[in-house]
Amino acid sequence: MSFNKSLSIASALAVLAGASFVASAANAGGAKEVFVETYTFNKPMHGYSGRSGNYYCDYQRLPQRKCVTNANGTESCKVVAWTLREMCQ
Repeated sequence: MSFNKSLSIASALAVLAGASFVASAANAGGAKEVFVETYTFNKPMHGYSGRSGNYYCDYQRLPQRKCVTNANGTESCKVVAWTLREMCQ
């Protein structure tokens, strides 16, 4: 399995896990709402982990790669953009 496919699968699982967490937190009595936002940039952006008002926020920098396979069957990848994922709870 190529690195790009592994990264795609890992990203999909992380999104599903995050969606499950949001649903369970919303159904819990008296729990605060969880906010998840994603932003795309051309370069890696610095995030923040810590309190923001009544919420604890964390940011993850995730590279977006574009991979091509040449005639020899070798795959080369390069980062074409960055995703900054914000999660506040």
